[in-house]
Amino acid sequence: MISKTSLFVLSVAAMLLTNLSFADDDELTLRLLSSRNYEVVLSLNSTMCVQVNPASSVQVDGFNILVVSPTREQFPCIFVPPITYYEMTAPVGELAPGEYSVTWDQPDNFSWSTTYIVKEPGAIPSSSTWSLILLGLGVLVVAGLALRPKSVQ
Repeated sequence: MISKTSLFVLSVAAMLLTNLSFADDDELTLRLLSSRNYEVVLSLNSTMCVQVNPASSVQVDGFNILVVSPTREQFPCIFVPPITYYEMTAPVGELAPGEYSVTWDQPDNFSWSTTYIVKEPGAIPSSSTWSLILLGLGVLVVAGLALRPKSVQ
């Protein structure tokens, strides 16, 4: 006969051995870089037992983006790993505005998908002639007040 403690230990061990999914605070998204290029970002902040390999290929087909990492032998998770945080990135390049389906796949280990909306880049505001003239006058007034001779009483 198996005791309650033994059943508890076995159930915890079974849960840890099969915990190959993402935690709630992991995230797959796109990031806009300063060069107007995008990269797929897999942010991991969990105690998951899956080890993610760097991307071996990135394919953009219309509004579908597929990132593939090579398969990796996964060792059984026989203990609770420490909470770790790291990012894996994969460069995509320039993207047209629209809604993209993004998938990061590591065959036999995991496949994670999300959607992301790429918006039209906004215009960079420029200063008008009048605002530059007023700024210059403001600087001159402040400089004149700071440099005026102080009266001695």
